[in-house]
Amino acid sequence: MFRKFLEVLLGERNTVDVSGWNEQGRAVARFNSEEIGAFHEGRKEAPNLKEDSRTPEMAEAVLSEVIALNAQGRGSEARALFDPAHAPFIGQMEKSDRGLLFCAILGPDEFLVRQGTYYQDNTTWHIRGGEISKVAPLAAFAWSRNRQHFLAVMPDGRVTLGSGYSTLPQPPVATVTRATFVPLDLPEELQDAFEMPGDRLALTHVAVSDDGKRILLCDAERGVVLLYHNGRDWAEQLIFPSVLLGLVEDMRETLQEDEEYRSQQDMLHAALSPDGKLIAVGHQFGGHYLIDIEDTSAPKEHATLGYLSEYPHDACFSSDSRHVAFNSCHFYNGTTFCSEIDRVKGLQTPPWEQHSSQVILNSYLRVYASGFLPEALAPSATGGAFLLAGSGFTNCVAADGQVQWELEHGSSAGGLDVCPQTGRILLASYSGFLHLLDPSRQQDPPLSSGYKAPMEIRRWIFWDQLKHPISW
Repeated sequence: MFRKFLEVLLGERNTVDVSGWNEQGRAVARFNSEEIGAFHEGRKEAPNLKEDSRTPEMAEAVLSEVIALNAQGRGSEARALFDPAHAPFIGQMEKSDRGLLFCAILGPDEFLVRQGTYYQDNTTWHIRGGEISKVAPLAAFAWSRNRQHFLAVMPDGRVTLGSGYSTLPQPPVATVTRATFVPLDLPEELQDAFEMPGDRLALTHVAVSDDGKRILLCDAERGVVLLYHNGRDWAEQLIFPSVLLGLVEDMRETLQEDEEYRSQQDMLHAALSPDGKLIAVGHQFGGHYLIDIEDTSAPKEHATLGYLSEYPHDACFSSDSRHVAFNSCHFYNGTTFCSEIDRVKGLQTPPWEQHSSQVILNSYLRVYASGFLPEALAPSATGGAFLLAGSGFTNCVAADGQVQWELEHGSSAGGLDVCPQTGRILLASYSGFLHLLDPSRQQDPPLSSGYKAPMEIRRWIFWDQLKHPISW
């Protein structure tokens, strides 16, 4: 009956039987969710997960139907017929290597996403209602945590700040160039040995403080810079590489064998506290650094905390700027801990040894994107909860380590945005999927594996082989 219904509705016949698509997927999601629940509730040491056995041929047939519905302007109907999935579409994902990175919720039914990494051709897409359109390219963008300021960086390095995306274009508050990432306080004998950074803009994270007076830019190939308003105009302060974080010692050691010094940027990451007083920063060859920037002209060390997995990889602050979460990774696994900022002031803890101030939030995810849910969107978590989006799963966990929920999204995360006004979470992935989540509603029945998993209310697919992105 279901197959005949589809033929009548879509006006064409499927050559592959997809009538069991939903039933098969839900059976796996239900089983895996029970396993993951048993793990998080302490009833199992590890979940034993089933693989999605739906075939690529089934996926191809379902995708054809979803594309057809979109072409007819009926993309919103696709979800009622076919449950979205990840694993059966891996073959399609491999045909498109431009994942999704930055994303933003602009309104109840309006969104922005960038397709392509910094080393690929980029496309910026604007979604409004049922329309998906290309717009002027942006290198990076982000809201302040209080949603009062919208930061956008142009491909040529111009940095703009306004009250929202609709206010673009704005006059730039600054323009970053390769000279921005050259330290000015090196001893004279080391200055000529510092290799000039390249011209390519390679932003992986940007942030603006809630007062709109401090901007953080993390460039994967050149460093981390703070832009700040000094009461008259905008100024800049290089955070990494810097003398504060051991540049002189590193240069002198390197120059014993080499004639020129190139800063180590591997796995470089950074975060700005919403109150604009602290920066969390790290890279593969260092620790988890907390930098006090209350005096923007003279940053100082607040704490250096030891990593609990192999390489520092991500950082995020709570919305009240009282807690920080640091992730370190080993291959696609990792460990995330949370510390109370006031408690760790002045601390320097060794790696691999958990200090009493380090509360374990997650012991298995390599985190690629992170965010924070206010208490209104995570009512069981006093003060709110961290969102840790890793390879395949997103974990929502309070600062005390209590897991709120977990959702399988399939691929490595590229970006996150949390909007308290709309009550929505937007998750961008390297799979080319853009997921819109409602954390106030739980999946019932489970359509994706997880633990108390939130409802996915919409998904968009951005694959280069598609004539146009589609809604599901």
